[in-house]
Amino acid sequence: MPLAARRLAATAALLVAALAAGAARADQLGTARSRLDQANAAAQRHRAAAAAAARAEAVAAARRKALLAQEITANAALRATEDKTAQVVARLADLTTKTQAAKAELDADSAAIAPLLPLITRLALHPAATLIASGAAPGKAAEGALAMQGITRQIAARARALRAARRRYRKLAVELAGQKARMVAAVARQKAGDAALRAAIAAVGAAESRASLQRQAEARKAAAAAGQAHDLVGVISRLERARAAAARQEAAARIAPATPKALAGAPVAGKLVRAFASATATGPATGDTFAAAPGAVVSATCGGNVVFAKPFASYGKLMIIDCGGGYDFVMAGFQQFDVSVGQHVEPGQPVGRMPAFDVHNPGNQPRLYVELRHDGKAIDPASRFGSGPGER
Repeated sequence: MPLAARRLAATAALLVAALAAGAARADQLGTARSRLDQANAAAQRHRAAAAAAARAEAVAAARRKALLAQEITANAALRATEDKTAQVVARLADLTTKTQAAKAELDADSAAIAPLLPLITRLALHPAATLIASGAAPGKAAEGALAMQGITRQIAARARALRAARRRYRKLAVELAGQKARMVAAVARQKAGDAALRAAIAAVGAAESRASLQRQAEARKAAAAAGQAHDLVGVISRLERARAAAARQEAAARIAPATPKALAGAPVAGKLVRAFASATATGPATGDTFAAAPGAVVSATCGGNVVFAKPFASYGKLMIIDCGGGYDFVMAGFQQFDVSVGQHVEPGQPVGRMPAFDVHNPGNQPRLYVELRHDGKAIDPASRFGSGPGER
């Protein structure tokens, strides 16, 4: 085989090997990006769940506080009812004591006069015959009879008073018994209501505790997912560097080197406010920043596949288009995306929109940050802008 043919075959073999290695690394990069997306989505879900649990915890705490205030009010009402019940019982006990004392006094008077009752009865029926039969002096007998009659009248009056007192006692006892029954029923109802209130407070406290535990668990899961996403960013960065190195090897293996890719104009209508390599607080700028028109359409600057389109760190909504030949075009600052990951776009095709005008903060208007990277290295996008929409 001629020497030129052998060299051509060797070059072709190197190119095929580089392409195979690049394809393998592309698969790894795709897998890593998919895992990154999953980790970011998981972190977002857990953060949302933690926020929901925190809201539920706050609602339960407020409900528990309100129920506790109700319990304090109900307890004060219960104490007042119990005080009334105690007063009723004290009145009934005092009346019982007084009635028993009056009855005992009447019983004692009745016992003392009982032996004289036959004589008093005879005096009442036959006073003259009784006095003659007694053998006593008429004056003394008459005095004795009169004294007995006075005592009898006194005892009769006291007996009538005792009967009246007994009637009042029975009437008051019935009244107080009814009042006591009503009081006891009211106390029972209030105690039952207080028991239900305590049960509600316990249930709300348990819900608050569950929400707190869920919030803590979701926060831990969100932190773990965020940590995994951070690790995956490092993996993707390493794969990107490997892909860039492979692209350089592929370019070196080609018989004709690739021509730098031209871009179809700036991606958005507006004014360049910070150019590539401008001084910033963190060093030279690695891209261009445009002050875009509010709600402006953002267009693709090259043809290729959308490999990333989602919020990312402090960049906001970020999109990456693989322009081929080792070129990636990065844009950040979208309000919305009009294309999705995996979709092929053509130069000049609309891919999203910028935020609307901020009437509350006119100084904070839409900014679109763009980067052009070749084999992972940032290059000046302006040097690749051709004619097209938004050209400066």
